[in-house]
Order: sequence, then structure tokens, then C-alpha cells
Amino acid sequence: MGDTYSKEGAFIVRCLQAWHRGTAVPADERPETDSLEWDRVLELTRRHSVGPQVAAALRETTAAQALSVGTQEASTAPPESTDTKTESTIAPQTEDSTAVVDSVPAHVSERLRERSAFVARRNLQQFHELASLSATFQATGIRAIPYRGPVMAQLGYGDVGQREFGDLDLLVDREDIPVIKSILLERGYEPAYVLDSTDELTVSQERCYRRLGREYTFKHTESGIEVELHWRVLARRFPTGFDLESVWDRREELTVAGTSMPVLSPTDRLLLSCVHGTRHRWERLHWWCDVSRCLENESLDWDAIVRRARAHTCERQLLVGLAVVDSLFAVGLPDWIDRLIADEPGLEALCTHVHERLFDETTYWLLDERQYQARTLDRRRDKASFWLSWLFGPNRSDVEAVAIPWPLTPLYRLVRPIRLASGVFDRFRTETHPDTETQWS
Repeated sequence: MGDTYSKEGAFIVRCLQAWHRGTAVPADERPETDSLEWDRVLELTRRHSVGPQVAAALRETTAAQALSVGTQEASTAPPESTDTKTESTIAPQTEDSTAVVDSVPAHVSERLRERSAFVARRNLQQFHELASLSATFQATGIRAIPYRGPVMAQLGYGDVGQREFGDLDLLVDREDIPVIKSILLERGYEPAYVLDSTDELTVSQERCYRRLGREYTFKHTESGIEVELHWRVLARRFPTGFDLESVWDRREELTVAGTSMPVLSPTDRLLLSCVHGTRHRWERLHWWCDVSRCLENESLDWDAIVRRARAHTCERQLLVGLAVVDSLFAVGLPDWIDRLIADEPGLEALCTHVHERLFDETTYWLLDERQYQARTLDRRRDKASFWLSWLFGPNRSDVEAVAIPWPLTPLYRLVRPIRLASGVFDRFRTETHPDTETQWS
């Protein structure tokens, strides 16, 4: 699949493969000094949230290059002379060996080091906040399971600073949202989607969103830390029914520095990572890294994983995730899982699609993404339900755009197709008449 990538994208992929193996980038895969746009490499590293992994791979590579140069110097040095006038027996470096050592520009290495240090500091701050929130929730009897973010960093990478993340994700019970919201407000958070709780109509919007949506985001006014409360893992248009109740009984405990918090079981962690990545078309490489780390857990029960995926109607999403990650990291899946992947209709085309879009910055219509998502669903009736829900099921933006009193909230099912149609018309007008000012929202 590497021939579908740009030179910069292929270089990042090679770094991640080396990071996964814990080795240096192989000598025959290292780029020439002037063959890459290094600012582009840095931008892709940031966009895919793989700074710590790329930095680690380059450290290993630099060390291997230095060792190789030292070995070459020793082998090309002249034999020791008995002439006491000889001041040095060290041969000068060859031009070629110097170029190899300096293949990564100094400013690139420095930027990666700075990024890794920033990520480590920020992650530690967010982990302490997560631990404090978890303790508060447990003290008040609120069930909440942190997942992704610092939990994935600690459990999958062994170090909270080795995985980039942007917010704190918590799987909660929808009925607990009002209580959790009051706790967060007291701690200095504000809803990211600001709703005026003193206005009756806006309260109606909030109630409607809790019923129709799946997540509620809060942002701390001083630290900028964001907390995402999820009562569903995926939007309602997906048949996958992961919620707090479905994973709570299988939870485990994570203890770090004397702080304990509930976490997903290894099976659920792998399943949710695959479901999340497949839903987002695996557009960020750090999700690939997450799954590769989940697969290193020797306690994984593959029979239970497949049974659970089938029970939650997400077997195809699981297989897509396993297939794309195996294509990059050669993780070594069980033979019968490989056969499931090979026998799944259309799966190879989905994986090819993922690789082709990985570094593609073309802006596609929303319909393109929805078509891909529908192709990842298990059954025909799931696909039909997906499209009906997308066409008529209101989302957060619909609720925010139009204020409807609570007794009339079923009218949002009319608002949704009207707003979709206006969005398509707006896109068509913009592309047909690029100088025309947009009049539709």
C-alpha cells in the first residue's frame, strides 16, 4: 500500500513501523537528505498525532547511524604506528557517512523534541485532572469509565506521555448528565456548546440533544482541558450499541501513583478502538498505533472478541480495523481471523480506500464519508437504517440551529432533511458560482 503515499507520508509510515518493532528505520528505507519536504513531514506528524512515535523512531535511527559510522571509522583507521610522532590514528569521516548521520535536519529533530516534551507536560496535567474527576465521580456514586486519551496511553504505551490526545473521554450513563454537568460547572468548566440554562426554550434544546445525541463536551475556562461525556460510543444511525451498561460489568481497575479508576477490559478496549477508527475512516495514524498496542496484550480471547463484535453488530468494523492495522504493522493475527478477513466481501476494497485517503487532503462531500460508513456495516437492514437515520435523525447542529419547544421536538425530523438539502444546494451554488456570497447556513 505504500506506493499510494506521498514521499513524506511514506517516511512517517516507515518511522511508525520502526517504532512498532522497537528498531531503527532500515538503512535502505532512509530518505536522502534533500528528498523530503521536512516542514510537510512535521505537519503530517502533527495532524496524525504521532509526534512521540516518530521522535522515538528517529532517536533509534540516529543511534544506529552513529554506531554504523563509528564502526566504519574503526574499520578504515590505519593500523597503529610505532612512530611516537604520530598524533592521531582516527581516520576522517567520509562524505557519505556524514550525510547519513545528518539526514534529518537539526530543526526537524528539535521541533520533534519540543513537541514530545509539550505532549508529555500536557498529558500529565490532563491525567491528574482525570484522576481527580474520577475520584469525585466515585465519591458521589456516579459510574464513569475513562477510555482513549490518558488511559490508552498508560495501558497501551506504558507511559502517559507517549501518546498524543486532545481531550478526556468518559463513558457515562445518560441519566447522570445533569449531575455530572453541575460537578463540572463547579470545577470551572463550561459547555462547549453554550446553552443558557435560564431560558426555558434552550433547556428544551438541551433535553432534546441528550435524547437524540451521544456526547456532551465541556471546556475548562482556565486550563483549556476538554471533557467529553459519551452515553453512546457512536451516533444513533449506527447499529453498534456500545454504551456504559454494555461494558460496565467487564471493567477493570487501573492504578497509577495510588490513584485507581475503572477502565475498559482489554477486549472492549480493542473493539472500541476498531469501531472508532473505522467510523472515522482511519484518518489518523495514532489510531492505528492504538490498535497495534491493544493487540500486544497476550490475554486477548479471540473467540470472545468475535462473539462480542457479533453481539454488538460491529464484526465488519472490527475486521476492517484489524485488516488495515495488520497491513501496516504485520501484527500477526490468528490464522482463523485472517480467514475471516479474507472471506469478508468487499473488505479489501475498504482497506484500499483507507490507504488511498490516508494522506489525501482533498475535501470530499459529506455523502462520500457516509457511503464509506455504510459499507462498513454488517447487514443490509443496518445499511437501510443508517441512511434513514442520517436523512431524518437530527443531530447536534440541527438542535442548535432551530429552537423548538420540548412538546414539539418530533418536528426536528422535518428540520433535518431541510437543512441537509440546503447544505447540498449551498455546496452546489458555491462550486458553480465561486464568487457568489453564501446565503445558506
